[in-house]
Amino acid sequence: MIEEFPDVFGLCDECKLPCTGSCDGGGCPVGTMSELHLMRILGNGRSGAGYALFHEIVKGLDRARRLHPVFAEGKWQGLGRISAEVGELVRAVEKGEGRDREKAEVIDSIVVLIRFWLEEHELPFPLEGEKQ
Repeated sequence: MIEEFPDVFGLCDECKLPCTGSCDGGGCPVGTMSELHLMRILGNGRSGAGYALFHEIVKGLDRARRLHPVFAEGKWQGLGRISAEVGELVRAVEKGEGRDREKAEVIDSIVVLIRFWLEEHELPFPLEGEKQ
């Protein structure tokens, strides 16, 4: 397995995944984890599920930013967006709309949470490479 990862120093003692050598026994710092390690964590041990989830989140972010370039005008409106999306997930579950609909609402909820975490509710939101 290590041959597939020439930039690693062996397997992490804690997680048994390829390690880049900076693990201090308290878990691998995110900046040093391999992509496979990150996807296994995201997928709860299944890298394929991690990649699928990551792909869906990125697609959701792209779609949301095209449809709603301005996420929210301030922190409180951002929280309102989060509440609305989580409310749609709750309604989908309550009405038994099916697993696909539930998963779609989970992605939408994750997307608004990421946009809030990135402080896209602060205006103006500078794009990468732009001066603030």
